[in-house]
Amino acid sequence: MTSDAGRYAQAGLLIVAPMAAFGYCGHRLDRRLGTAPWVMLAGLILGMAGGFLNFFRLVLPPRPRSGGPGAPAK
Repeated sequence: MTSDAGRYAQAGLLIVAPMAAFGYCGHRLDRRLGTAPWVMLAGLILGMAGGFLNFFRLVLPPRPRSGGPGAPAK
C-alpha cells in the first residue's frame, strides 16, 4: 500500500517539473534570441507532452508484450 501511495504522490511532480524546466529554458532562449514568447510556448507544450507521457507510464499498468522475435509460439 505504501509503495502505491509513493507512486501517486509523485504524479503531480511528473507533470509540473518538465513543464517548468522546458518553459524556463524556452524563456531564456527567447530573451537571448528576441523571439518572445514563441520558444517558451514551444517548451511548455513539449514539457506538458513529456509530463503526461511520464504520468501515464506511472499510473497505467504495463501492457503485456506479444509477438516479436523470441516470443513463444502459440
